[in-house]
Amino acid sequence: MIQARVRLLREHADHDVFIGTVLATGETFETSDTHVMAEWLFARGVRAGRVSMPKEIMPSAGDRMALNYRLRQLWRAIGVEETHTSMG
Repeated sequence: MIQARVRLLREHADHDVFIGTVLATGETFETSDTHVMAEWLFARGVRAGRVSMPKEIMPSAGDRMALNYRLRQLWRAIGVEETHTSMG
């Protein structure tokens, strides 16, 4: 089940801006760092593999992988293992 959506906005010439939305609450967050986005999502209970990041709105595979990797790290740190991952 998808819990959140992250998309990339290129409205700033000097850096990218990621916008994350938790689907259950509608809460949003903006940052230029995928690790910061992952930590924000983690704090709201979002699991790795449950974030929609379609290539059309988040074209960099590196950014998608970095976000999911950081989410997995955070969940493992508290003893929760993910068995399924998907990048939308």
